[in-house]
Amino acid sequence: MDLNEKNITPESLKKMLTGTHETQNKIQIGYTGEATPTEIRNIGDKWTDSDGNEWEQRNGYAIKLGKEWQQELREYLNEFKNCPKETCTCTMPKRLDEKMKVIHGMCFDCVLSMEHKLRIEGKFEEYEKQKVKNNVMAWIKEAEKDKDLIIEELTRSLEFVNSNGLVEKWGNNVDPIQMKNKIEADFENLKQDLLKKLETTDG
Repeated sequence: MDLNEKNITPESLKKMLTGTHETQNKIQIGYTGEATPTEIRNIGDKWTDSDGNEWEQRNGYAIKLGKEWQQELREYLNEFKNCPKETCTCTMPKRLDEKMKVIHGMCFDCVLSMEHKLRIEGKFEEYEKQKVKNNVMAWIKEAEKDKDLIIEELTRSLEFVNSNGLVEKWGNNVDPIQMKNKIEADFENLKQDLLKKLETTDG
């Protein structure tokens, strides 16, 4: 676009900004392939192109629903391995489904159905006790890791590098062996107390 500064008027500037200036409307001749009519699609609309690919209109863009997408969805749904395939209706898992998948390997609705069946059969109380026991054992396992980290942090010496480059060690005025033994003993007492309560509940 060759324009002289003298020729730029407020009116021509306005036309340039809106894309209606004569220099922006030149006709160009060239081959761009077979023309296809523009079709307005609504969100959720699905269609198949000339190559057999399936598409779905999303908010502002279209997504290809090919075999790869279907395979990924199938593999994802198979992660709910304990869902009864003949009755499970979970096709678009939500947050609760994800939570139940980690615990039970089922979607939320299948967990509700399973627990309802156990109530009818009179087995729900036993199931609930086992679930509490599993939760306690999982907590103890995680707490063991936290306990080891605490011991490591409380019993190590702190090191600082001074401005002159020398490394200075600061002690914490605590006997590391004594501190380790105390934490280990306290944790073991807590663990045994939890296990005794579990036995009392089972009894």
